[in-house]
Amino acid sequence: MPNDFARLPERPRADDLVVEVPAFEDDRPQPEPAPPAAAPELVAATEFARTSHAPATIRRTQVRAGVWIAGVPIAVLVVVAAVQVLFAR
Repeated sequence: MPNDFARLPERPRADDLVVEVPAFEDDRPQPEPAPPAAAPELVAATEFARTSHAPATIRRTQVRAGVWIAGVPIAVLVVVAAVQVLFAR
């Protein structure tokens, strides 16, 4: 029985370590190109119009989550305090 640990395994080929990933086309909607910089009012109006009907951003989501996280415990404390005041002896 030969000792299999007497020699190192063969070195892997670089081709064996390469993984090919198929490319995909980015089909996400692209924003409209910005108007010329010579018209700052137009730039501001375009950005306002673009964001006025946009889905919720991360900031809006964070505010909504913060209201839930802070509002629910505060509401529970208010209810508990009101019950204690009403039923105090």
